[in-house]
Amino acid sequence: MAAIVRALDPEGPLVPPPAGVYSNFENPPNGNETMNGVISLSLSLTIIAVTFHICGRLRNKFYIEDYLIIPAIAFFITCHVFVYRITGTTGWFVHGWNLQRKNQEWHLFNIYISTTTYNVTLIFLKSAILLQWARIFCPARRDVFFWMCYATAAVNAVFYLITILIELLRCSPVQYHWNKKIPGGHCANDDLLSPLSAAINLALDLTILILPQRVIWRLNLSFKKKVRVSIVFFVGILCIISAAARLGFAVELLTATDYAYDSSYAVLIGSLELTFAFLTFSLPGVPEPFGALMRRTRSSLEWAGSRAGLLSSSRTLAAAAATTTVTRVKSEGNIYHYDGGGGEADERGLVPTAAKTSSTKLGFDDDTHELAIPAGGLAPDTQDHAILRTTRFNMSETVVADANVDARGVALPRQHPWEPLSSKHETQ
Repeated sequence: MAAIVRALDPEGPLVPPPAGVYSNFENPPNGNETMNGVISLSLSLTIIAVTFHICGRLRNKFYIEDYLIIPAIAFFITCHVFVYRITGTTGWFVHGWNLQRKNQEWHLFNIYISTTTYNVTLIFLKSAILLQWARIFCPARRDVFFWMCYATAAVNAVFYLITILIELLRCSPVQYHWNKKIPGGHCANDDLLSPLSAAINLALDLTILILPQRVIWRLNLSFKKKVRVSIVFFVGILCIISAAARLGFAVELLTATDYAYDSSYAVLIGSLELTFAFLTFSLPGVPEPFGALMRRTRSSLEWAGSRAGLLSSSRTLAAAAATTTVTRVKSEGNIYHYDGGGGEADERGLVPTAAKTSSTKLGFDDDTHELAIPAGGLAPDTQDHAILRTTRFNMSETVVADANVDARGVALPRQHPWEPLSSKHETQ
């Protein structure tokens, strides 16, 4: 078989075209836009959800599952890097008669690496989900549910490790996975490996979803927490649907004659399955940092609204002035009392509601001194950097005379300064 492959024309198509169809090697029809859209959406949702989850943990405490999610997201991104490599070269959803044999090596190499990193991602990701369930629903005890979660996580890790080793050792040498021109290379029959792996993967997803059901429906949860749990399990159901679809495509590939085209569906569904699994893990920790972000955003919007109102009020002050009369009365104890009068103003918006000039005269004589400060409007180009309110003061000051003032009005020192004035007047 290898000799036949080596003898084939490298410029020819991978599979013969159907009757009446001609090969198109220059610009073949493809589904790269669909694949790029789905992959980009998967990456974005996953990275955002995991980032929110990690931010929430940084404010509290890291657990074992939080450390497991770090290599999971790293292998997830690596998997999609090799998916993008195919998008930029041979393309996805391209029929085999539109692909040349010389490009087969590149296509199969990227498929092999992306499949391997997909399996490694599931080792860490599903283990993290199960350990998270055990911590959430068994925080202070180790019951049957706790040990079932840990046992399922161990089975998951062992299964995918075996799958990776079988796929690695299936071909000799390893490079024969993608380079079919190596002399003496051969691969064992693995037709059942892909559907078997997909079936066990579906069984593990069902186990992860079913395990906590008995515990959840016995809890007395508030409505808000019930909604949160419902959202998490709704995403888990989407993950199971994706795993079931991938199993269906894996079975179809057993009899597929156009592997390059049909395998594109399995890759697309596998990406969605990983995304839903990451969301299942991350959603329980998202509300806290997301709520803090929303509170900060709402506070910023309120500040912007108050700033706009302040600027609008300053423009109104350019055409009006507020007058406030302040009266200062000096008593014997050198205590000053201030009383506001005149126009009333709205302090929140700094918009005067009335403006009139008034003066107040207090005291025992007719000696009144008025200090008037004019209130002018603000220039439009200085409103943001100048005083936003100008006030006119009419102040009258009255000095209460006593026996210690001479004829010229100069205060004389008292004979007994330590005595209060009131007591002095009482003794006289």
